[in-house]
Amino acid sequence: MPDSTEFGRLIDLGGRQAVRFARRYAVSRSELWNAITEPDRLARWAFRGEFEPRTGGRVSFDLGEAGALEGTIMEWDKPSVLEYEWAMDSETSWRVRFELSDTSDGGTLLTFYHLLPDAAQPEFAAGWHWHLDRLSIHLAGSEPPNVASDAHFDDLMKRYRADLGT
Repeated sequence: MPDSTEFGRLIDLGGRQAVRFARRYAVSRSELWNAITEPDRLARWAFRGEFEPRTGGRVSFDLGEAGALEGTIMEWDKPSVLEYEWAMDSETSWRVRFELSDTSDGGTLLTFYHLLPDAAQPEFAAGWHWHLDRLSIHLAGSEPPNVASDAHFDDLMKRYRADLGT
C-alpha cells in the first residue's frame, strides 16, 4: 500500500520522477470519483473541468481569466483510475493520475501522481498538496475559500523547497 503521509513524495516511476500523494478520505469511491470528475464539484476545490468519459476522450479546463486548456484522457476506469494530460503551451505538457481504492473502514484511498512536467519542482508539489487539502475540505462538506493562493500555500512552498532541495 502506498505511503499514507499527507506530504507528497518524489518517487521513481518507471525510470522517471513523479510526485505521489496518498490520502485517505471517509467517503465512498463513487463519492470521491464524482468530486474529481463533475465540473461543478471539481471547480470547488481546483478549477472547472469537463471530461468526455472514456479513454481517449477530451478533457477541458476553464481557468477563468487565465484562459482555457484542453487535453486527452489517457485512462478512464470509473470509479478506480483517471489519468489525463493537457498542454499549457506548445512546449509544456502536464499529466496527472488519480487511483482510487477502497479502505477496510469503508472509506477511499486516493493515490495521486503528478507525472509531467518536471516532478522535482517544488511549486508543483506544493500546488497539488494545496489542491488536495482543498478537496478534503470539500469532501467534509465545507466550501474551500475562493482564492488562487493563501498563507497555507506559502507554507507548503517553503516545505517543498526544503524537501526537494531547490
